[in-house]
Amino acid sequence: MRPRLADAVVGALAVACLVAGAVLIGRARAMVDRFLYISELGAQYMLSAPLFQVGFSLVVVGILLVAVSVREVRTSLPVLRRWAPAASLVVAAALFAVAAAVPCSPGCPSLLTDGAEWRDWTHIAAAVLAFVAGCVAMLQFATARDRWVARLSTVGGLLVGVIAATGGIISLARGNTDLGSTLEYVAAAIGVLWMIAMVVVHAVPRRAPLPRPGAATPVAASIGLAPTVAEE
Repeated sequence: MRPRLADAVVGALAVACLVAGAVLIGRARAMVDRFLYISELGAQYMLSAPLFQVGFSLVVVGILLVAVSVREVRTSLPVLRRWAPAASLVVAAALFAVAAAVPCSPGCPSLLTDGAEWRDWTHIAAAVLAFVAGCVAMLQFATARDRWVARLSTVGGLLVGVIAATGGIISLARGNTDLGSTLEYVAAAIGVLWMIAMVVVHAVPRRAPLPRPGAATPVAASIGLAPTVAEE
């Protein structure tokens, strides 16, 4: 069966937004000659902030479109199956939108320092909660009935979780900015690639399994024409 035209269009738009957003964020990163965390690209008074905001907004729109594309996927987990994985993506996108709308102050000071302002608290809280919602979505997809969706989400979730957590710890500890920021970009890139892969896999037409020789088709069985086993 071929995917409906509307779903194909939504999937194509999702991929386009994600790719365009990632490219713009990459160009914003190229405007700075030192290592920075992603949030710092959109901090107040940064020259890269306008371009970053556009790119980040495109990524948010892409996440929402991905949620529409995979709205039919369900998880088998007892608790997390109460809501669709797509809903977790919508929550993550909404929180990322808040983080984009409220950029951190210059330098994005750590919350453990005296220089942190209310906007830093808002930005970081929204970004962290968005990350948690994204992790929940990846966990739901990792336990989906579709084996390819589950495999991609398992691998992607493990990579993003480990890499992002390591970068986050380094950031909170105000450690090696070069390594910490690089890990954050790698985790974000894997997340974008995972969403693109999810859209592509979900859009691939699935063929119905061929009936076994001698097995009755649903139509034949319904009208009593199922084949019988020959007796010796």
